[in-house]
Amino acid sequence: MKMKRLLSVLISLSLVAALAACGSGNTASSGTQSAAGSTTAGTAAKSEGKTIEYWVSWTPGADTEKASLPMFKEWEQKTGNTINYSVATYDMLHDKLVTAGAAGNAPDLAWALPEWVGEFNNMDLVVNLTDKFNAWNDKSNLYDSVVKSMKVGDKVIGIPYEMTLRALLVHADTNSSAGADVPKTWDDLMKLGDYKQKTGKYPYGIAATGVRSPQELLVYLAQKDLEIATLQADGKYKNTWKDNPDQLKKAAEVFQFYKDLIDKGIVDPNSKTWGWEETDENFATGITGMYVSGNWLAERESTNANTMKDVQIAPIPYPSNGKAATYMEVKPMFIFNSSKNQDEAFDLATFVASKEFQEAAFKDRSPRSDVSTDSKWCKDFKALANDGIIFPPVTLGGVTKAMIDSVAKVLHDGMSPTDAASWLSDQINASLKDTNELSEK
Repeated sequence: MKMKRLLSVLISLSLVAALAACGSGNTASSGTQSAAGSTTAGTAAKSEGKTIEYWVSWTPGADTEKASLPMFKEWEQKTGNTINYSVATYDMLHDKLVTAGAAGNAPDLAWALPEWVGEFNNMDLVVNLTDKFNAWNDKSNLYDSVVKSMKVGDKVIGIPYEMTLRALLVHADTNSSAGADVPKTWDDLMKLGDYKQKTGKYPYGIAATGVRSPQELLVYLAQKDLEIATLQADGKYKNTWKDNPDQLKKAAEVFQFYKDLIDKGIVDPNSKTWGWEETDENFATGITGMYVSGNWLAERESTNANTMKDVQIAPIPYPSNGKAATYMEVKPMFIFNSSKNQDEAFDLATFVASKEFQEAAFKDRSPRSDVSTDSKWCKDFKALANDGIIFPPVTLGGVTKAMIDSVAKVLHDGMSPTDAASWLSDQINASLKDTNELSEK
């Protein structure tokens, strides 16, 4: 099964295989770089050390990068090793890592999303870190929920570098100009039809494509007390919406919510094709009044000081007949089986997860219990942690693609919300069957 899936991925991603195989590609930065900022071609590895290939997905020029690069140099000086880092969006990073990993030419260490944990483990791409992790003295400073999210069963396969929750970010000055209160429910949102007329800005935003889209959909479904895949008695998973008319009705109501946001002028109709890049940018630059995003936008306070100064944090609006929910995302770093520098990669990963590094680069969104601040980007987000939900621990590639496609079928193709919910249920179960994770009970 693993070989079959590897061959399928290799065929579908053949166009990027050559790029990934040489450890480069279309990145958001000027290319693969050393910690000193020079290109790989102009950087010679220190003769006494090793060169660690590290793939990341920060925003070039933003605070995380600015804080990380001096820390990289500190690690290089301490260890005698050299870091060559490459920057790519998460969408690009996933495909590059799958292709490079299947070809045996992955980087030593890479950022990842929690949605990839089950997939990368099932494909046998990443190192079992259990023994190294248990010997790591600093592991006790991680939240228990964080450690759990790094595991498949009892096996640790990731080292966390960031923990974020989602919240409703609000431009208070814009809301004041619109005479609008912070919406608490979906019904409150739908009453903001004259918001754009008053302010020239749409009140809300959605990410209809890319990695953010299934995360948002997961939250709106959870607010209706729905799971995309439910654990069954045989230890496998199944989407149960079509087995339960009430669940299917609730799922249809979620897709109706998406449709109403467009039809009632609550979100920009162009957002049908937008991902997180556009939606985060639109909020940070003041084009959108409110948006559900993470506390990484704290770093935009320095690059967009004028438009970010009025930001307030609030819970995500939920249905009046539902419950509060938010997405909790613990991002892992993976070490790949093809790496010849696994010990050095683990040392770098734990350095990134150290208190010193976290306080420099991830102080408002650290997975460590001993790193926090009094800022709204930390305390106001952590106040929502009890409502946090995560993806089920299954292979999610086909599942999340179907989730993205289901939103497109409603917003682009005009499929009815009920048909979209039924279609998504079938597609989720088909994906689980393909990965041998579907319960037959």
